Amino acid sequence: MAQIKRLSWTNPATAVAKNFDVGFTAAKIEIFNLTTAAALAWTDDMADASIFNVGVPAYVTTNGVTPLAQDAAYGPAISGFTNAAPGVLTVNDTATFGIAAGDTIKVAGLADDGSTATSLNGQYTVASVTATTITLVESTAASSVYVSGGFVTRISDSDGVAIPIENKAIRGFTLGTSAVGGNAESMVAVVYGEESVV
Repeated sequence: MAQIKRLSWTNPATAVAKNFDVGFTAAKIEIFNLTTAAALAWTDDMADASIFNVGVPAYVTTNGVTPLAQDAAYGPAISGFTNAAPGVLTVNDTATFGIAAGDTIKVAGLADDGSTATSLNGQYTVASVTATTITLVESTAASSVYVSGGFVTRISDSDGVAIPIENKAIRGFTLGTSAVGGNAESMVAVVYGEESVV
């Protein structure tokens, strides 16, 4: 038996590309436009970003389906860390991982220059958060200087409740503007996986 998932959505007034996380690697996708009765298809034998318009028929090579298969995402990736009072982390995404003020976080896997005995890797308390920054309660002014890499994981929330580690990696696909449907149109997709289930 194959993996199968049904998705449905209604586009906003101005349709835009969408990411879908289905939890498995897509082998085939059938897309149905309930507003116009159009049908689209994609298989993993086709080029990334392509789509086949069944009703026309026409093969489109841009803005179609692009597979997404991240290996792991346990917390935001770090791209910067200031030596300041308080320290400020620049990260790729805080919302996906639920990071909030008052959380205890762990910074790991980053490279610093070793200029002091205090590494930037360690546990901190979050003072405030934006989409791409985490401001700490603690000062990092006396720490070594950030060089590259690293990631953040939540240890506990503001009440001290432990946060289980969860992989938030996407296994799915992006539907570009050739595949997502038109403005304000209702859509359905049936996604078939390449891995069998028993």
